[in-house]
Amino acid sequence: MEEGNRFRGLGFWLLALLWLPVGVAAQAAVRLGPSAVGFADSGEALAALGPLAVTVPCGLPLALGCRRLRRLGYRRGAWVAGIALGALTVWASVLAGLLGPVAIAVSAGVLSLPAWGAWRWLAYRG
Repeated sequence: MEEGNRFRGLGFWLLALLWLPVGVAAQAAVRLGPSAVGFADSGEALAALGPLAVTVPCGLPLALGCRRLRRLGYRRGAWVAGIALGALTVWASVLAGLLGPVAIAVSAGVLSLPAWGAWRWLAYRG
């Protein structure tokens, strides 16, 4: 039983850290088409993944806010908030990426505030 709990925790952290970079990469692939996915060599692919490394910790505030909602017993609400706010955060991160990594972090943090506000309101309400 201990193995299952360890994997569950690891799965959360992998999802929490990787959802935003994967979303930004998927959005770029959809927008730019299949020609943007092809790379000449592995060095070129690694160079393209470098800027996505900035977005890895930026997805944590929303993931942690949704985790708090889930722990209060609002499992569906946490998933709905995570998906809706996550899609909005991916879109905002692509736009904020034009301004730099600090703008990506600020936009992701600001867009996670509704999940944290809902958690606080639900926690103190009942």
